[in-house]
Amino acid sequence: MASVVINPGSGPVEEATEQNAIDNMAAFLADLSERGIAINGSTRRPSADYGDGRYAFLVHCADGIDVEVQMPGLPLDRVRWLKSEGQDIWQFPRLYVNDSSWIWYFALDQFEAEGHSGRWPNGTVSGGDVIVFDGEAGA
Repeated sequence: MASVVINPGSGPVEEATEQNAIDNMAAFLADLSERGIAINGSTRRPSADYGDGRYAFLVHCADGIDVEVQMPGLPLDRVRWLKSEGQDIWQFPRLYVNDSSWIWYFALDQFEAEGHSGRWPNGTVSGGDVIVFDGEAGA
């Protein structure tokens, strides 16, 4: 029997701490800033925590839009996947951005486009890299 894995890293995050999530959020905001995305900080929202090892924050975008991020509470090197040599995407938990799950690198993409006008109706950003697994794109 074959098994299929959908959205690896979207399950509960074991051994998570709120302090790790706070530190991770600081790094996430720095990565957004490095991409040239204007952010006016973030606010911790404990009442919105998923309760699965992810901790809720509202990211205040300079364009007036607030975006909820559920940040995993593992150490940064176990959460921040950036397509770097030696990183195995299957070993990283997903962040949730407005209730859609993304690996860190792609979660950053959700803040692209002025006024978020580049978003598809499902909230994802148009464009980006095509990643092919076991075959050609569109196959």
